[in-house]
Amino acid sequence: MRRSTWVVLIIFLALAGLVVYLNQRGPTADDTDVTPTATVEYLFSEADGLPTSIDIQSDSGDQVTIVRNGDGAWVLKQPIEAEANQGSAEAAASQLTSLRIVSRPVVAPNDVGLVQPSYIMTVKLTGGIVKIVRIGDLTPTNSGYYTSVNDSSEILIVGKTGLDSLLTMVTTPPIVETPTPVP
Repeated sequence: MRRSTWVVLIIFLALAGLVVYLNQRGPTADDTDVTPTATVEYLFSEADGLPTSIDIQSDSGDQVTIVRNGDGAWVLKQPIEAEANQGSAEAAASQLTSLRIVSRPVVAPNDVGLVQPSYIMTVKLTGGIVKIVRIGDLTPTNSGYYTSVNDSSEILIVGKTGLDSLLTMVTTPPIVETPTPVP
């Protein structure tokens, strides 16, 4: 054989040996260094159960209350007693489970509107849990609301989009539209 063939053969065997060695060796510290992912937390967890009652009061005195009746259908109790639009009410109940906690800032409650909250949302859940969520000011970036749950002194920032869709129920309750009679 020619000399260049031997050189190529030796290089090939050395590379093959290196591959076998690297595959048999355990993972190194560099191999196990993985960027940690942030844990996503929600205001209402699966363990809390499903909503059976949602009551939202604004600081201006407006209030909306929807309750699941014995048949599992949503009924409007405030501002009037009426049949609730099932799609809108169920969308609100589903929205509760996706209210994401964005952060836990260290601020004073009176600095973020939680001493006199803009809204108070009381949610009763199938697990027998009642959560009272005080909703204060918008964050400076308008990306969330300062909130506190029950009597906790911990302040949470909850995403604005999710809460806004719930808070609109105060001004536009999920009332079933009655058809206009044709003359």
